[in-house]
This record gives sequence, C-alpha cells and structure tokens, in this order.
Amino acid sequence: MAETPGFWTTVRLLLRVARKRFDGRKRRQQELLNQRTGKQNSVNWGWLGVFFSVFLALVIHGLAAGAIYTSVIEGERAQRNDKRIVVSQPFYRAVLRCDALQHARIEGDEAQQKEFLTQLHSDTEAAQEALNTLYTQEARRIREVNETTEDAEKRLRQAVSSQGLNALAAEGQKSFPKFRNFLQYGPLPSLLGTVVLLWWLAMMVCQGEGLELDLQRRRHPMWEWLFSHPVPTGAVFFAEMLTPLAANPIYWAAPIFPAALFLHVYGIVGALAGFFVVGIPVTIAAASLGKAMEIGILLRCSMRTRGAILGLMSWLGYATMMMFLFAMAVVPTVIRTIWQWLMPLTAVPWPLLRLVLGVGTDGSRHLLQGLGFCLITALLVTAAAVWFSIEATQKGLSGNLSAADTRPKAVSRKIRFGRDPLYRKEMLWFLRDRGAIVQAFLIPMTIAGFQLFNMRGLLVHAGHAWNYLCGAGILFGTYFLWVLGPKSLTSEGQALWISLTWPRGLESLLKAKAWLWAMISTIVVMLIFAAALWRFPSDGWKIALVGVGWFFFARSMAEKSVTLVTVTSESGETHKIPAGRRWATMLGMMTFSIGIMTQQWNLAIVGIVYSMMTAAAMWQNFRARLPYLFDAWSERVPPAPTLMHAMVAISILIESSAVVMGMFFLFMGHEHLAISRALGYAISAVVVSVGTMYFLAGRGVGLSDILLWIPERRRRAMDQDDYEAYLAQPEPLPLRKVLSDTFGASPFHVLGVILGACLACVAMGYQLLIHHIPTIGKAMDQSQQMFADSPEMRISWFVMAVFFAPVAEEYLFRGLLFRALDEEWGGWRAVLASAAFFAIYHPPLAWIPVATVGAVNAVLYKKSRNLMPCILLHMTYNAVVMWR
Repeated sequence: MAETPGFWTTVRLLLRVARKRFDGRKRRQQELLNQRTGKQNSVNWGWLGVFFSVFLALVIHGLAAGAIYTSVIEGERAQRNDKRIVVSQPFYRAVLRCDALQHARIEGDEAQQKEFLTQLHSDTEAAQEALNTLYTQEARRIREVNETTEDAEKRLRQAVSSQGLNALAAEGQKSFPKFRNFLQYGPLPSLLGTVVLLWWLAMMVCQGEGLELDLQRRRHPMWEWLFSHPVPTGAVFFAEMLTPLAANPIYWAAPIFPAALFLHVYGIVGALAGFFVVGIPVTIAAASLGKAMEIGILLRCSMRTRGAILGLMSWLGYATMMMFLFAMAVVPTVIRTIWQWLMPLTAVPWPLLRLVLGVGTDGSRHLLQGLGFCLITALLVTAAAVWFSIEATQKGLSGNLSAADTRPKAVSRKIRFGRDPLYRKEMLWFLRDRGAIVQAFLIPMTIAGFQLFNMRGLLVHAGHAWNYLCGAGILFGTYFLWVLGPKSLTSEGQALWISLTWPRGLESLLKAKAWLWAMISTIVVMLIFAAALWRFPSDGWKIALVGVGWFFFARSMAEKSVTLVTVTSESGETHKIPAGRRWATMLGMMTFSIGIMTQQWNLAIVGIVYSMMTAAAMWQNFRARLPYLFDAWSERVPPAPTLMHAMVAISILIESSAVVMGMFFLFMGHEHLAISRALGYAISAVVVSVGTMYFLAGRGVGLSDILLWIPERRRRAMDQDDYEAYLAQPEPLPLRKVLSDTFGASPFHVLGVILGACLACVAMGYQLLIHHIPTIGKAMDQSQQMFADSPEMRISWFVMAVFFAPVAEEYLFRGLLFRALDEEWGGWRAVLASAAFFAIYHPPLAWIPVATVGAVNAVLYKKSRNLMPCILLHMTYNAVVMWR
C-alpha cells in the first residue's frame, strides 16, 4: 500500500497543479481572444513569457508607488496653492542662465567693456536659442487637462517673461517639499495617498488567478473532492488559499511596492525592511482575502450569479492594474483639476498611509511603528480570511444550488419592454444570466475607455469645443458597439439554438438584437451629448444634428456586429471569425467621429453613408449564411453580383485612380495636376470596370446580365440546388439579342437623353444659386478661370467626364450597386441609398445635383431594365455641364 503523502508534500503537489491549471486557463483566454480577432494560433513563449510577465508586474508595482509619490506631492502643492510652474531641471537651468546673462556686469576700461559686451551678446543669443528649443518640449510635459501644447507654451512664455525665475519651481529643489515630509503640510496629501494605496490593495485582492474571460462556464468548488482523498485536510485547504500566489506573477513582484514607498521615507534600510517584513505578509494577506471572497461566492451564490460576481472581480483587478500603466501620465493633471472638489473630504481624517509608513502628524518618522502596523494588519487579515473560508466550507460544500438553477424566477412576468417579444427575451436573458452583463457591458466599456485614453491627444479640446466632446462620445459609442456585438453573441453560446424553436425566423431575432444594442449604446452616447448641450447651449442645433446622425450610424454599426455571430458546435468546436469580415465592420468606423471632431460635415456624412452601405452588404452575405449557421463548413456564397462586390469595386476605383494620378503627377509636374487627375480616373475606370467584368464572369455573371436586368436569372441562381453546376454552365443569351436590346433605339434611350439635358439645366441653376455665397462663389470663379486658361485641361476633363466616367460609374453604381440594393431593400430606400452613395464620391458642392442624377438613373434602370439609357443620361448631363 502506497504511503499517504504528508502535509507539505500535499501542498507542494497541489500548488504545482495550480500552476499547470493557470497555464491552461491562460491558453483558454488566448483562445477566446483569438476567436474575437480571428487568429488561428498563438505563440507559446515558455519561460521567456514568464520572465516578461514578472517584468511587467515589476513595472506596474513601481508605477503604483510612483503614483502615490506623485499624488502626495501634487496634493501638497495644490493645498499650499503654489502658483509656480513645476519645470524640469534642464529647463530651469536654461532660464537661470538667461537671467544671469541679462544681469551680468563688468568693471574696467572702455575696451574691456566693449569686448565683454560683444561676448555677452553672443552668449545671450546662444542661451536664448537653447531656451527656445526647450519651450515646446516643456509645454508638452506641463500642459493641463483641456489645454493644448500651444496654450501651455504660451502660458509658460508669459510667466517667464513677466516673472522670470519667480514663476518657476524646478523638480528636486530643496525648497520643494519631499515625500517624507508631506503630512506636516495638511490632510490633502494624506487623502490622495490613501486613495491610491486603496487602489493598489483593490487590485491585489481582485487579481485572483488572473484575467477571466470565460464568464459563461459553470463554476464549482472543484477542490472539495480532494477532501475525500487520504491526504491531510488542512493541506488541501492551505494549498487552495495559496493558489493565487503560485499562479499569478503579479503577486510575485508585489513586495516591490512597499519597498519603493519605504525607500522614499527611510532609505535603503527601510526598502529592505519594507520588502521582507511588509511586502511578503501583505501579499499573502491580499491573496488570502481574494481567495476567501472567491470561496464564499462559490459556496453561497447560485450558479447564475457566480460567473457574474467572479467576472466583476476579475474585471476590477484587470482594470485597476491597467490604470496604473497610465497613472503617471494623468495623475498630476487630474489632481490639479479636481483638488478643490476634494477639499471637503479632508474634514475626515485619512491616516492609512501615515500608519503604513510610520509617519507622525508632525512629520516624525518611526520605522518600527510602520513595520509593526503593516505586519499585524496583514496577519489579522490573513487569519480572518482563513477563518471565513473554513466557516463557509463547514456550513456546506454544496452551496446555494436552489431553484434559481432549475427554473426561472417569477420576476420575468413583471418585465415589459415594448410589444415585441424578442426585446423581452433579450431583457430576460440579461436578468437571468448575470455573467452576460459583465461580458456584454463592462468589457466593451473598458476597451472603449482605453481607446479614448490612447486617443487623448485628439480629445484635449473636449472641454472647450462641442465638436470634440460629441466626437469623443461617438468614438466611445462606436467602440462599445464594435465590441458589444461579438461579446454578446459569444456569451449566449449554444443557447442561441433555442431561437430556432420560435415561430419566427432567426433573421428577425438578430435584427432585434441589433436594434437593442443600438438603443443601449445610444443611451450612453446621449448622456455625453446632453453634457455637450448643457456646456454649449448656443450650439444646440449642431448637437441635435449629430444626434440624428448617430441614430442611423449606431443602427448600421450594430447590424455589422450582428454579422459576426458564431456558435459552438455540438462537438465543442468554435468557428473562427474571418479577419476580412472583422475588417469589413471597421469600414466607416472612425470617419463619422473624425468628421465631427474636425467639423467636416461632408466627412461625417460620408462615414454614415459608408457604414450603412457596408452594413447592408454584410447583411446580404450574412443572410445567405444563416441557414448554415450551425453547419458553417457547408456555407456557400450568395449568387453574384452582391452589394459587397459593388462596394469593393467602387473602393478599388477610387484608390487606384489616386495611385495612377500620383504617377502622372510625378512625371507631368504640379502645373498639370488637373490633367493628371483626369487621366488617372479615366485609366482606372477602364481597368476596374474590365477587371470587375472578368471577375463576375468567373461567377456566372456575364456582361449581358448587367446591361440587361433579367431578375428571373438571379432567382433561378438562388433557387438552384446545384449552385456550382450553375456557375460552371451559365445560361447564355444570344449576342445579337443582347446588342439589339442594349443599343437598339427605344423610348427609354430618348428619355435618357432628354432627362440628362433637363438635369444639367437644373444643375446650372443650382450653381448660379450657390454662386451668391461669397466663399463658394470665389472658389467657383477660380476654378472656371483655371479651365479657361488651359484648353488642354478643359478637353481632358471633358473627354474623361463624357466618354469614360458615365460608362464605368453606371456599370458600378447602377448595374451592380443599385441592383443589389434593390434586392436587399427594394423601393425608394434602395433608390435614395444608391444615390447618396453615388454622391459622396463627388465634391460636397455637387452632392445635391449628383444625388439627383443618381436617383433618376436608378429609377430609369429599374423601369427600362437596360443600362444604356442611364449611360446616355449621364453622358448628356456631363456634356452640358462641362461645355456650357
């Protein structure tokens, strides 16, 4: 019979297993991230990865100690109302040298004074030049919230010119208070230091065994079965309490935090004492407290609640840890902004940091007192955590597995969210599955918040301009929707199949999801818009227009997120989201917010229209995949031409024309820029159109199918059981019939020429109308004069606009784009959408007449089923407008 393992052997074995379990969980987190990003594999870094994890943990704890130091110093400065600007030592020395040169004097004869003044003048110019090179660099460092670098530099220059050295305080000056003496100046530094210290403690307690992304899996106290083994029960429990220390590298580097604090106060001796006497016990206490909370949640909470609470703890630990990476950059600015609002809180004593460091209210320092307080507190917390865990375990390992896990609560009957039961179903899902709330809301909001911080350079004007505040709100809502969709769909897992039992299609269910997500994000964004309206009431009508634009943009972003739905098969396999599909959801994603921030309304409109068209294109392809949602390997692409084909071809036309234009510009020079643009667009129009024809021909769509709109062929393709056989042997049309039907005389051909001339007259009237606007009229006069001075330019543009652009654009925008939209939406919605998309590829001043041409041509194409009348209309319109 094998010998029963002893206490420490059992602990060592279980901690080794905990480390392996941590590695497995880390691989699972990577799989979840890969599922979101579409990557297939991840690199196993082995011990090198462990080394970088420990190094990153050391950096985080060092930054946390620096955040306390910075907050204390900035709090002391704010409390003393020190108006001096704290600058770096190099800048202070540069100002000091200039000041010394300005006050330099010499005694001697006239020759000596002349030589001295000449040298002084040279030295002064050199010193002033060196100082000027430092102003911009220093301004970036001292700028405050909502202050640009230019404003900070202007403030710094004015202070130096008016007050000189009296306006500055160099970092590290003896007159500047030290961290060790902060408490003798007042309570605000104690308050700020205590807040950051509690922030660090919260991060340590909530870290657990690492970041948790799989919030939907059921959780059980898996270690309880070990109590039935022939091993010491106390060893099992002791090992479980130490699991976070064995698994998570953030705890391995934690003692560096108190060591850094004690170093600032007591020097190297205090640092060593802080590392061993304080750091190790406090780390054990924090890990034990977090584990006790986890044990209590597992044993006393229902299965529906466990994932949510543990996920919330994991999110809090991750968010607080990541915030320390940015703390040093933002803490001084935040304190200088809000310190006056914190002063009422100083009426309450905040002695925690003072007790931890052993510093008296008079500034006296007692190392043993601080070490004793930390050690005793850590021991008490550890003992309380162990007692709580033992008490919770003795009261029952089965936990609170009551009716909450077997049947829904009656609260569902009280929920009312509109008349559509689909919305009610979504709200019930959020209430019953608490982990979904964490996964579908906190994680997207966290990612969106980090993205806003990364783009803080664009947001420095948010407090001074309505457009930056609204743009920040749009950016936040956009990232929220982009992450919310995949997270929400993933959190349902295999439960998504339940919707197949409804007496409604899966498409309507996912449409309801998109609408609900859009409304949720709109609530968040509208709060920011309300703040902008309160801050800038005179710009209320502009903010209202942005709100209307967001309504359409949010719906399109939500619908694009829906198309990223993926399910877990019965075999447990997860279907990866293709990278191209994820990139497609990002089209137009930033354009709307950037357009608002820069007040380029045309760019904002382009972002909205492009996002809506991309959503329609992705949804058209998604509809073809829906029947195979649970059988992804059997998917087939929808019959060409689709809306995505049209959008890709149009985008290639625009990009390639820019490239070709650039090549002509390099050879022809700046004076022939307009001719280069005409030649580049003409060549690209031919190449892209021919290339698209060959591409579609390989998918069973010949030129005749575009020139002559025959819906029956499309329907037969969609109904064909053997779609591949249809593509291999498309039904041809006689060439004579195609040519006669396309180019033969018909009333629609004549109507196209007449409508083109009429629309050209309307466009010329529109030009005369907007010519009365001073700025627009001046730009139009300059453009007309440029064409008048260059006959070659006029001829090249005329040839391009009459003989190349109409053929290519009608083939792409009407033959492909509008026809796909008509099959997707139908009616006037397809007409207006295709016209808007056609207009945004032209200069903003021409949007109205160009959109009119696009709408008329769409109707003409649908009525005539022939593309030639549309080409004739477009050619006539461009000819009259260009040669008037």
